[in-house]
Order: sequence, then structure tokens, then C-alpha cells
Amino acid sequence: MQSGPHFVLGPAVTTLGYLNRYTVDSDYGPFIAPSDVRLRRLLREIAAIAQLQAMQQTEAFEKAAVEAGKSPFRSARNLIDDPVGTLSAIPEGIGSIFNRASEQLHREGRSRYEDGPAKQILAVSGYKREYAAKLHVDVYSSNEALQKELDRLAWASAAGNLTLGALSFVTGALALQVASNVRLLEQAQNVVEATPPSELSKRNREHLRRMAVPDAIADRFLRNPALSPRHETIIVASMAALGDIQGRARFIDYAASADTEDAALLFQQMAELIATYHSAVSPVLRIAVVFNLPIVSTAKNREIVFLPIDRLSWTPRNAGIAKALAGERVAEIWMTGDATPRAQAGLSDLGLILAQQCGKRLPLLD
Repeated sequence: MQSGPHFVLGPAVTTLGYLNRYTVDSDYGPFIAPSDVRLRRLLREIAAIAQLQAMQQTEAFEKAAVEAGKSPFRSARNLIDDPVGTLSAIPEGIGSIFNRASEQLHREGRSRYEDGPAKQILAVSGYKREYAAKLHVDVYSSNEALQKELDRLAWASAAGNLTLGALSFVTGALALQVASNVRLLEQAQNVVEATPPSELSKRNREHLRRMAVPDAIADRFLRNPALSPRHETIIVASMAALGDIQGRARFIDYAASADTEDAALLFQQMAELIATYHSAVSPVLRIAVVFNLPIVSTAKNREIVFLPIDRLSWTPRNAGIAKALAGERVAEIWMTGDATPRAQAGLSDLGLILAQQCGKRLPLLD
């Protein structure tokens, strides 16, 4: 992962808080990856960008681009460039063409990662989801270079009749080599790839109601712009996989506090670790949030904290949190990264069992 086609990592890695920070030089510009998981995602995205650009050199794409220029959808491209102004000029009597977009146009709380309503009306977003799924990248990624290339191919498909069958996808690329091997929540991933955001929101709300999550909490969760439809769907699927246990609504409320992309991914991976532990290691009986951390009680009478972090150092703050967790009878801390020798010793002195690199045993979707 230090270098490969189209990229090379910078020589230094710094740790800020609990996450490693990488600089990446690529053929498509410089990038910052603010964590291990974001680095894995970025390398898949760089491989995808390379493939998307190669596809645009094909005869099939060139033909579709010409057709898109002739298409009656050409004038509708203003919907993408200026959706607010264009939609406000559409006569009310336009009829049923936009009926299927009604829910999307009136849906509140669209996340910052989604295409605007105009792109979804023109079916561009549907094609983007197909291409992203083929390339094993997140269609809701905040990577602007990736989104630009996805937009180009999706527009050629929506307005120029470019088909997936006319393009070839490399299956042995880095994009697959760095992906997780075992995915408990693959069904949720498939739903994200196949389903428009408005339908995902409706589906997730129904699941939350079945879990007896109060509407006010569900609203805050589903309308949080920091949580993409993918974040929300994987979190909801993880909680649903636990069965009827105490604390699921509390975890949803906890996740609704996400205010950055990194926080959203942290909550998603906490939920994944809990669900995978429940399935592969020991049943989870309840979830509580103490000291702003979810504590899981298991059938083995163990209290566990799952931390999807890269590096744990023994600072005064971390030592204080560890002491408080030990006072709450927490027995184990499972983390996806590793701890410094001093941190390992400090946790051991408090009687806390540390499981490092737990993502190898409890694989994540990233």
C-alpha cells in the first residue's frame, strides 16, 4: 500500500488524536487520508479513477458523448448545473414525468454526499451507483476527483445510451486487493448500491420503527447531513442484526450526533464491530453509552468497548478514560489498530484486556 499504479504515499505518517494521517501523491492530484480506513478507501478510489478515465477513451464512450450532445436531455443538463433555478422555472402542468421524483424533491435532510434532486431525476445517480458498485467504491464518497469521473460516465449513460455491457471492468485491480474479505453486512451494502437515497431513507425509517426507535431520534439520525445513506443503512442493518436487545435506540441517538465524515465512519464501524461480534463471537445482550462510548454487554458476562481507531497512546486523558471504564466493570477493549507499549502496560495494570487489530477477526466494510 506504500505505492502502486498512479499513487505513492508520502514518507511520513502522523497520528492526530487516535487516527493516522497520510499524504498521497497521485496522477490525479494530492490527497490527504486522515485514517487507515480512509486510506484503504482512497486507494480503491484511485484505482477506480484510472479505470473510469480509461473507459472515456473507448469508442463506446465517444459515441455516447456525441449522442448525449444531440439528446433532448441536453437542455435538461441545466438541471445539474443550476438545479434550483431550473426547477423553479418548470411549469406546474408538466405532468407525470416528474411524479417519480416527488419524494426526492420534497425529502428533507439530504446528506452532503448525495447528488442533488436534478441528477436523480435524470437517472444519472442510478448509473453512478451501477458504476461505483462495479468498481467497489462508495458512490457517496466525498472524493471530488472520483465524483467528477463518475458523473461523466453516468451522463453519457443517461443522455447518450452508454451501456455497462459496452465497457470492460478490470477485476484484479488494487481496488479489490485491499477490500475486506468477509462481509457480514454485505446484504446492506448491496441494498445501498441498488437503491435511491429517498427509498433508502424510507426503508431505514421503517426498520427504526420496528426497533421502537422514537420518531424524534429517527428524524435526527436520518436528517443528519454528516451521515450518508450508506452510513445510515449500515448502522441500521447492524442494529437490526442484534435482535430485540436493550440500547439500540440509544446507539442510534448516539450516532445521530456525527458532525464530520470521520465521525460518521467511526459510528458506522462501531455498529459493524458490535454486529459482527454478536454473530461470530458471542451474543450481545444490551448496549449502553457511558463516558460517550458505547459499552456492550455480552452473554459471557463481559463488558466490552469497541474502538475503530488506528493508534492508542497513554496520555493523561486516555489514562483517565481507561480508569473510568475499569470502574464501570469494562473487561475488554477491542480496537482495529494498535496501542503503544506504554498504553498496553497501563491498560493491563487496570485489569483491562486489550484486543488489537480486531478488524482481522471482525472484518469491516470500510
